[in-house]
Amino acid sequence: MFKYRSKCRWNMLLHINGNIVEIRPGELFESNANISSRYLELITKPITTKKRGKPKKAVSLTTFQDKINGSSST
Repeated sequence: MFKYRSKCRWNMLLHINGNIVEIRPGELFESNANISSRYLELITKPITTKKRGKPKKAVSLTTFQDKINGSSST
């Protein structure tokens, strides 16, 4: 299985495995056959995205255990 990303600025039509497929700009798609085109980029690494947002607070385990057991330090 080959994964590709379109580098073209416009939609393009490809003839793949007897089917005509429309590919949009930046679209990811998979194919059973190897395709050679200067407008397609072969994806070899898995695509990962960066997580956005505020990092979560670290909770100390001893404080959490004390709250469960009902003991308090005050």
